[in-house]
Amino acid sequence: MERTGCAVVGGGPAGMMLGLLLARAGVHVAVLEKHRDFLRDFRGDTVHASTIRLIDELGLGAGFRALPQSRLSNVAVPVPGSGLVTLAAFDSLKPPYNYVAMMPQWDFLDFLASAAAAEPTFTLLMETEATGLEFDGGRVTGVRFRSTAGGAEGPEQVLHADVVVAADGRHSVLRQAAGMRAKEYPVPFDTWWFKIPRRAAERGEVAGVVPALGDRDALIALNRTDYYQMGYLAPKGSDAKIREDGVEHFRQRVAALRPDLADRVDSIRSLADLHWLDVRLNRLRRWYVDGFLCIGDAAHAMSPAGGVGINLAIQDAVAAAERLAPDLRQGRVRTRTLASIQRRRRMPTVLVQAVQRVMHRVVFVPLFAGTLSGDMLARVGDRTPFSIQRLLFFILRHNPVVKRVLPRVIAIGPRPEHAPGFARPLTVPPPTKLGAMTSPTDTAVDTAAARARLLELIKELAVVRGKVILSSGAEADYYIDLRRITLHHEASKLVGQVMLALADDAGIDFECAGGLTMGADPVGTAVMHAAADAGRTVDAFVVRKAQKSYGMGRQVEGPSVEGRKVLVLEDTSTTGGSALTAVEGVRKAGGNVVAVAVIVDRDTGAKEKIEAETGVPYLFAFGKDELGLD
Repeated sequence: MERTGCAVVGGGPAGMMLGLLLARAGVHVAVLEKHRDFLRDFRGDTVHASTIRLIDELGLGAGFRALPQSRLSNVAVPVPGSGLVTLAAFDSLKPPYNYVAMMPQWDFLDFLASAAAAEPTFTLLMETEATGLEFDGGRVTGVRFRSTAGGAEGPEQVLHADVVVAADGRHSVLRQAAGMRAKEYPVPFDTWWFKIPRRAAERGEVAGVVPALGDRDALIALNRTDYYQMGYLAPKGSDAKIREDGVEHFRQRVAALRPDLADRVDSIRSLADLHWLDVRLNRLRRWYVDGFLCIGDAAHAMSPAGGVGINLAIQDAVAAAERLAPDLRQGRVRTRTLASIQRRRRMPTVLVQAVQRVMHRVVFVPLFAGTLSGDMLARVGDRTPFSIQRLLFFILRHNPVVKRVLPRVIAIGPRPEHAPGFARPLTVPPPTKLGAMTSPTDTAVDTAAARARLLELIKELAVVRGKVILSSGAEADYYIDLRRITLHHEASKLVGQVMLALADDAGIDFECAGGLTMGADPVGTAVMHAAADAGRTVDAFVVRKAQKSYGMGRQVEGPSVEGRKVLVLEDTSTTGGSALTAVEGVRKAGGNVVAVAVIVDRDTGAKEKIEAETGVPYLFAFGKDELGLD
């Protein structure tokens, strides 16, 4: 194999998910994995609720649930005199996404690999070790690799690609080859993973996470099917001392932290049973160079605190696939596309790492200094210099808002991604070219099919080529006349379906939809009717360019938006001016604007301007690349 569209290095959860999604977009993609199989312990065995939802959206839910797994239903802390105190109860979330699945990572990766293998454009290269990058001028044009099949190193070869994605972890070879250096944040501990048997009477379908705090160390137990996955936490730099003290001393430390498991610590046969994790917390300032992108731990190594690193990496992969696919179909990935991926994923990364750094300072630093223990957490009313930890613990236990939000932050995460339309299974085949979808079952047409048909109609009916002056005063080589779509007998219904699904996929809850007259008028009406077809209630409205000086003196016409959640709509946007006028008018009328959504984004800065000036997300159903416009 000499060339592919996208070369993904690293067959972990992020790399395999990216490969699967791009293959479903019809893009040629190759995933390079240096090992001969996925059989490795302690590589992060959680599948979070947002990832489970993603798997369902890909049509793979039944196969996933058939895999051996247990359900993590809560995170609890033992407190003297109180027993186990639950800090995060995932079963408080809305089912069916109210748990974190625990399964061996190799089963999950085999599952993704099998799903991807069904796609004709997917290639998985096992025992293939990436050694560097290939450059042409300042652009990355491929990845250097060698085969390690049979334990023998083959000659170095080059796989040329339109884009290379590094998903090869915190010690990324490709990140180093690109000359990219991450900013390191201090981490006060390392982790040593090992197993202890779980007796038949202790087993069950429901799993849990139970930490135990000791004197300058801690132990965390994850309940697995037939064993406990144990993580021993000690100050960073302790590995040499642990190995010097020997296995018997380590067994004693485990027994002291978990006396209930003291009768089985002999299952730790030697220190070779310990898998040391050199905990890192870092982040690249820039995740990309021309032709090359880092995602997951290659872009931002996460602390195990909170256990959200894998979920964040998978969400990176989804965002990357959605934005790379249009460029890859055109045969060239633009640097600004890579930049847009970082922009999309930077906020959740920064937020999670900020929380982890606070956890390090508030919990782990005093723990390893010997100034924090389970006994201290129990004495909430005791006035000592360490009351801040007990105050935070009290808030975690008793504040209703925190108890509601914390499970979602861990299980779902900030800015969860949804499966792109091109990756979702089609429940019906897309209609033939310009063939109308007019059967009584139109409302049941899968969103992906509706989106594909709408895109086809936009290309056929709405794209007008030639020199034109836009309403903003700018000159362009083409014009997108979306009124030919929003007022079209077939396309208008598809607009409603697609825009409703766009808001749903972004998690936007709204009660009213509309925008500045007149471009937004048919869009709002279409969304209203699509919602009604789905058994939902959404009112449409119209925003005048200025407040009336007669009659009732309104600027916003239609059912009142006061005190209601509002989705501001436009057919397309160049400078964002129309949408900004609509947002201002709605807010003056007392409406709560939750997002701005357009059918086509012209990629001329409207997104950045609207998000900066309104503070709400900007959504679009189609980018101009999908219309074949440069």
